[in-house]
Amino acid sequence: MSQKIKMYGAEWCPDCRRTKSFFTQNNIDFEYINLDITPEASKLVEEYNKGKRIIPTVVINDTAHSNPQNHELAGILGINKQGKVKLYGADWCPDCRRAKRFLQDNQINFEFIDVEKTDGASEYVMEVNKGKRIIPTILINGTAYSNPDNIKLTEILEIDEITDTRTYDVLIVGGGASGLTTAIYAQRDRFDSIILEKKNIGGNAFITKKN
Repeated sequence: MSQKIKMYGAEWCPDCRRTKSFFTQNNIDFEYINLDITPEASKLVEEYNKGKRIIPTVVINDTAHSNPQNHELAGILGINKQGKVKLYGADWCPDCRRAKRFLQDNQINFEFIDVEKTDGASEYVMEVNKGKRIIPTILINGTAYSNPDNIKLTEILEIDEITDTRTYDVLIVGGGASGLTTAIYAQRDRFDSIILEKKNIGGNAFITKKN
């Protein structure tokens, strides 16, 4: 399944040339609409941008993105140095959540396609899985993998694994407020310590917004 991508721009616009080059270099199919040749498209661009004529405006599956930078496009389209990644799944699926979390934790861009909300997605999953509706089905550079575990994803995506062979005096599980406090006191007493935290150091303090 390919995404429907339209790019509204003009030849004199440097960001339009950059965006076109990004699509071309990554073999992304897109429809280019030149506003200088198709002036009626300007009204559509202004509708997308609340009255402003911002170019390039890139529309991906009916969602408009105003002058997106290359790293934003890579994130939306699932483009990485290892290749393009698409994850077909559903929000209720535990293995889909596990695979999404693994990709996010390893900073792998991926396009998530909800098989229950995207036309033709469920049929596509069944096609590549020989009639079985297996999710997650993950496409990496066009090759389908049926519910790969984290070890398999590490291998396929060539994710570097860091092996730490040192011996520690104290192992602290969780990098929240109490874990950090424990680490401070352990270091003060000259204990060699390590904190294991799968997400963000600081716990809720990390995600609390400033007023």
